[in-house]
Amino acid sequence: MKTNNPTVGLRQDLFAMKYAINALFVRWGVNAGTETYVTNIVRPWYESKPSGCEFLFYCNQLPPWWKGDRPWFRAIVLKSAKRVGWRIFYEQLWLPLVGLISFDALFAPGYVGSALLQKPQAITVHDAFAWLYPGEIGLLRSLYWRMFIPLSLQSRNSLITVSASTATDLKRFCNIDSQTLHVIHEAGSHLSEINEGGTILERLGLKPGKYFHCVGFFKKIKNPYTILNAYHSYCAAAGSNSANKLVLVGHVGNSVGQEIADFASKIPGVILAGRLTDESLSDLYRNSAALIFASLYEGFGIPILEAQELGCPVVTSRSSSMPEVAGDGALLVNEGSVSDIAAALSKISEKTEAETLIRKGKVNYQKFSWQKASDMTLDVLRKVNR
Repeated sequence: MKTNNPTVGLRQDLFAMKYAINALFVRWGVNAGTETYVTNIVRPWYESKPSGCEFLFYCNQLPPWWKGDRPWFRAIVLKSAKRVGWRIFYEQLWLPLVGLISFDALFAPGYVGSALLQKPQAITVHDAFAWLYPGEIGLLRSLYWRMFIPLSLQSRNSLITVSASTATDLKRFCNIDSQTLHVIHEAGSHLSEINEGGTILERLGLKPGKYFHCVGFFKKIKNPYTILNAYHSYCAAAGSNSANKLVLVGHVGNSVGQEIADFASKIPGVILAGRLTDESLSDLYRNSAALIFASLYEGFGIPILEAQELGCPVVTSRSSSMPEVAGDGALLVNEGSVSDIAAALSKISEKTEAETLIRKGKVNYQKFSWQKASDMTLDVLRKVNR
């Protein structure tokens, strides 16, 4: 059972450190990348008690993997935090007050810490969208992050970034002490144990190895128009009967997404799959001719590793973190060039090239581990409290 008293601390071990986790920002089933991050970093602490640690998990609803409070891990559900104004109130005013008596340090996995909190914090900043592409996340969120990321990184707090590329970006925009900065890579192994037996292929009318796919596609940052024009060019060169189809995965969402969907639906061979379950997505990767992930910018790029582990060749951009994540297990393209992406689609359709990339991708993804990332994050949290 979860406790409804947000000020109740854990008292199982008088010598244990009490850590709060601010997951108030996560909308389970909606947030995609950040939900994946929180789940894979925090869930191991929930399932097996780390030595000398106890946790208070602040959220707006319980996550799908929750099976009840544990003696060392309790949830505090603040439903009103689903509204942005209330979440900011909890993050910046309420948590600092609660922290006076309820916990020893705070883990903030969602970009911002609590600027007024008089306890040490470890804060994960996943990207520099607020400075580089504010339009992708909205003006108000950009302003909030640009104000409170630097404020919450003052004093003895530690910054965790998910790539060296993001760390470099943040050094440009925030006054960061390099000694408090930790690069802890994400991973892509969370789809490896699940599948649905090919149902998604039947539903979409697909044949194994006869389609490319893109994920999280219906945002401008994903470079949709260049990719779609490149696909159209590839089809013209390959011939309509020989060309692979292109499956677009993701929630269409706002008017920008709808414009992209309308444009895509007019191109022969393009299939709009919508948002998929992890089981369906796993099957899609396993049978795809290639993941096309030629984004304009990524703080990390989890889909690259998802594809590599599941034996799917990858085409990705030369920009930001993507070469860092992909290693030599992907075809790198100039994300602004239609002809470059079209040529990559043709090249990766060749059996020899695809097999080489699959082999190299398998080697590369083994460098990344969610368990390692979880352990390293906990180490940072423990050290920040010293």
